[in-house]
Amino acid sequence: MTKLFTPTEVAEGSLLLGRWQLQNDELYTPLLGGVIKTTVTGSDQLTLTVANRHHPLMPSHYWAVRVNHTAWRRYSAALPIEVALPAERNLVEIMTAGNTDLDDVWSGNQGFALTKLELKGAGRLIKPSPRPVVAIYGDSITAGCWVNGYGASSDYRPEQNFVGLAQDKIDFNLARVAYSAAGVLRPATGGVPVAIDWLDQFNAQTPWPPHPVSLSVINLGVNDRHFSEADFATAYEQYVTAFLKRQTGPVALMIPFAQSMANVIRATAQHHQLPVIETAGWCASFTDGLHPDLTGAQQAAPRFAKALTRLLNERM
Repeated sequence: MTKLFTPTEVAEGSLLLGRWQLQNDELYTPLLGGVIKTTVTGSDQLTLTVANRHHPLMPSHYWAVRVNHTAWRRYSAALPIEVALPAERNLVEIMTAGNTDLDDVWSGNQGFALTKLELKGAGRLIKPSPRPVVAIYGDSITAGCWVNGYGASSDYRPEQNFVGLAQDKIDFNLARVAYSAAGVLRPATGGVPVAIDWLDQFNAQTPWPPHPVSLSVINLGVNDRHFSEADFATAYEQYVTAFLKRQTGPVALMIPFAQSMANVIRATAQHHQLPVIETAGWCASFTDGLHPDLTGAQQAAPRFAKALTRLLNERM
């Protein structure tokens, strides 16, 4: 016997982290690093069916799944995703784990889509208890690109970048809103515009209303490093001002690991009386000089977790 769950039923029985939307009988997100978290009881196997809408000239999408905080397993969206459930009660985390810069996630429909979930036996989905949420707005470094090498999609590791590893060191949830190459002056890839234009948009067609979170972190600036500081200062100020008008909770500004535009970010934080997450010396190992590799992620993650915990404790 197999029990089928529709995307709507999955959404109702899960905690969704990032930006997810029910559309066209799918549970859909344009974002790398999006998470579906649910507790499964009464089943020893879970099967996911996903749509693999990658750019036709680029590699397949990837998803990652782990059960009860064990190691993540990665799955190509081109193959069946079957997950063994070892206990009577299992915490299952499902993450969007690989895409490419050519996937049209803004005007098109080349994001990640879950079309159904099946449980062997008479299983149930139980939504986990709510916890505080920290939302991180950023670029490919936040999203988890290029952690394991230079292969698009296959070498992305949102589950093992500094955000993914920090998640295991804290007792609150992390939600990513991050696009590859994103900046306040530079448009992101996938057809995505500059950061101020996706602040309140799910994609080109669909607005995204404010969602209350316990803390928001802005981690942008490295992709604007080739612009002048004056131009960046103007655009960053406009972005932060718009962000503060939209988001009612506490906000912190984060210095990129490469220290790009650090002085401007500090000055903007001082102007708005916002805390700064300083990152100098956090990460000494990179895939390409900008994106932390796995060693770099392991170096940065505990520092990031400590900074978020301190900020959250100060503001709750």
